[in-house]
Amino acid sequence: MSFATNLKDELCKDVPEQESALHALLYGFLLFSHKFSADEISFAVVHEPTARLFAEALATHCGISAKIVFHERARGTLYKVSIEKASERRKVLEAFYHMPKEPSLRINRANIENEEDVPYFLRGAYLVCGSLTDPNKEYHMEFGVSYMNLCKDLSTLIGEVLPQPKSTVRRGSYIVYFKESENIEDMITYIGAVLSSLEMMNIKIEKDIKNRVNRRMNCDNANMDKTLNASMQQVEDIKYIFEKKSESFLPDELLQVAKLRLENPEMSLRELCESVEPPLSRSGVNHRLKRIGEIAKGLRNGKIE
Repeated sequence: MSFATNLKDELCKDVPEQESALHALLYGFLLFSHKFSADEISFAVVHEPTARLFAEALATHCGISAKIVFHERARGTLYKVSIEKASERRKVLEAFYHMPKEPSLRINRANIENEEDVPYFLRGAYLVCGSLTDPNKEYHMEFGVSYMNLCKDLSTLIGEVLPQPKSTVRRGSYIVYFKESENIEDMITYIGAVLSSLEMMNIKIEKDIKNRVNRRMNCDNANMDKTLNASMQQVEDIKYIFEKKSESFLPDELLQVAKLRLENPEMSLRELCESVEPPLSRSGVNHRLKRIGEIAKGLRNGKIE
């Protein structure tokens, strides 16, 4: 099961007992539904517990039964939830202080009486219009809103209790979103999914560890390649000197290092330091290898006879 599904499962586990919290939760569901008007109140989700929670909350708070219709699709079941009777739709609109024909749908703060009710309102909104990308792949949480002013109101409300989200427009929908992992964790915790937030933190820690390991391995591989390339050049220089001149052309202190390198091209600089007699420092061995390289260069360009 996906992280996003587990998150919504956690958010749907209980119906709040406090009346104002239940009112705020249901308002979040209704206001961010696909349709919220006297003509139609409906939304469609792929998450069955969301549909069930809405129906339960509506029955408990308003005494109205929502109709849930199942639509089987190749991508999975779609659950369409609607209030069928016009009289019940009007009752719901009145209960949440909305007019039957509103020119612009906005958040009516009278439905969120206390600061403690805001998380429930945002929970309802997220369940009906929110989505979350798998945090193993990337960090992205968003609310897809049908109306511009409603989107602005949502962004403002979130910014009052959490870091200010970003907004954009995509294919005719107004999007409020977070891309920072910390902000997503804060939002998930705020709307009541503490376990999912902790899981996301663990995923982030694991990703950070893997990234550090990968960076270290890439760095080690780059250093290994660099060392190998340097060693091959040194071997080439030594062979050139021996072919053009002879082993005796090199002073004894350089000859010892040259023979070691020629016989052990895979040795690291540290291993060469430990193999010479007497042992030398890294800078000492490196200095001698550079001198050998300069001699080979001089022979190639004719500056050394």
